[in-house]
Amino acid sequence: MTQLALKWVFVLDGDYAWPSGRSFAEDCAFEDSSGKRRLEIRKNGEIKVLAGYAWDGCTPKFSLWDICVGTPDGVPNANTKKPKAYYASLLHDALYQFSIQGLPAPINRREEIDGIFLELLTRDAFAPRMVYYWVVRIFGGLFFHVYTRHKRRYKGCKVRL
Repeated sequence: MTQLALKWVFVLDGDYAWPSGRSFAEDCAFEDSSGKRRLEIRKNGEIKVLAGYAWDGCTPKFSLWDICVGTPDGVPNANTKKPKAYYASLLHDALYQFSIQGLPAPINRREEIDGIFLELLTRDAFAPRMVYYWVVRIFGGLFFHVYTRHKRRYKGCKVRL
């Protein structure tokens, strides 16, 4: 049996906070359609994805006879033991997901979100980072609107912290 898409490949088991080096005008958070807080952004530049967030890693992926076929997430990082694209895809997916609810400047543009993806791929020494970066630059917006939003059936909201 073939599935067109896997639901979620990863589920975050603990909060992941990344010091972005950017400043934001306000502290804010984003909730999913069930009212569960999934993303927090702090004025000091910290971007935090909260435990329980689920995402599909680098896409596209599909399952064919219980074999995951599609874009690889990379070999395990020697320090984290997670695939090298794990954290880059986590932040990229979370920021894309909540972008329509009004992310604060300067991460309110797709170009900036894609740049964060590249920053994290570079930090984690992911060899084909430029290929992945240019694929999300060229196809990310279209693929996101057609595939990810349909998959999430998303209706979330922005809240103040």
